Amino acid sequence: MYNIGDLVEIINTNLIGKIIRKNNNIYTIKIIPNSSILKTSEDKIRLSNKKIDNKNNVNIKYTLNSDDFNEEIMLRHQTVEVALYNLDVFISDAIAHRAKRVRIIHGRHGGILRKAVHKYLSSSPYIDKYQLADYFEGSYGVTIAYLKEKN
Repeated sequence: MYNIGDLVEIINTNLIGKIIRKNNNIYTIKIIPNSSILKTSEDKIRLSNKKIDNKNNVNIKYTLNSDDFNEEIMLRHQTVEVALYNLDVFISDAIAHRAKRVRIIHGRHGGILRKAVHKYLSSSPYIDKYQLADYFEGSYGVTIAYLKEKN
């Protein structure tokens, strides 16, 4: 059992983060230093004995501005769990910015992220359809997703 504020390592990754919320056996962890958020179960984390230097942390706040939204996300070299969390946040931002089409870069090698992204997209109520990109847009290393029109 871990407490809010505990510094933990995600087992089998090089990720370290601080527990910011817990609900039964599910922990919400803020990854250090990039501030990504992920949820995981207690059996996938352990207390970390590493020291974190907080001197160089930067907090960034942003507002939704259509001109600043990039309709592309890079998921390469992320674990499936982190990539799917980041994709979920990206799709939420795309909806807020009324994007119709987004590019999801998952990479070509292995296909693990591509399969996870396609599974996520097929179960998302916000996605109308998706397909692998054309050759000139990244081929099987990129998925193009079309968001549903809001009625």
